[in-house]
Amino acid sequence: MTSELFTAAERTFHAAGLKPKDPTAVLAKLENEFHVTALVEGGVLTLKQGDTVFSTGTMLQAYCAKYPREFYGQAGSVNYKSDLKGDIAAKQKFITDFGFDAWNALPFDEKSPTAQHVVTGAIPHAGMRRSEYLRLSLSEKSQLSGEIGACGIDAILSRR
Repeated sequence: MTSELFTAAERTFHAAGLKPKDPTAVLAKLENEFHVTALVEGGVLTLKQGDTVFSTGTMLQAYCAKYPREFYGQAGSVNYKSDLKGDIAAKQKFITDFGFDAWNALPFDEKSPTAQHVVTGAIPHAGMRRSEYLRLSLSEKSQLSGEIGACGIDAILSRR
């Protein structure tokens, strides 16, 4: 990434009201996963996919909505205190929105003793990964086991 592209990306992110933790990682992810190329034309960041030129602001807002933890001050869904590690603005936003008692009630991470009571946003299904399955509550695991059987649970536990 050239310094000109980096500077244009930072300016564009800030003009869109976003503060990325790593602008180069955001642009690399856009290129690797979505085949969106970032260019600088006249000092302005332009995002293209093939011959299609995107509205940069709209693209960045959609990206931020999908990956909120890649930006400072954006919390997304928070299940553990470690979800907001190193992001003081997101912690302040969480406490402002939900209160200090809600912050204190969060377990530190998924290995904490109280983490077994955390309800995740995952909907139990046969295609989930092992890590997603382990986060389900006991009742969710039982219900899923009744639906897909022991062979289905074995298949889930063998996935990474």
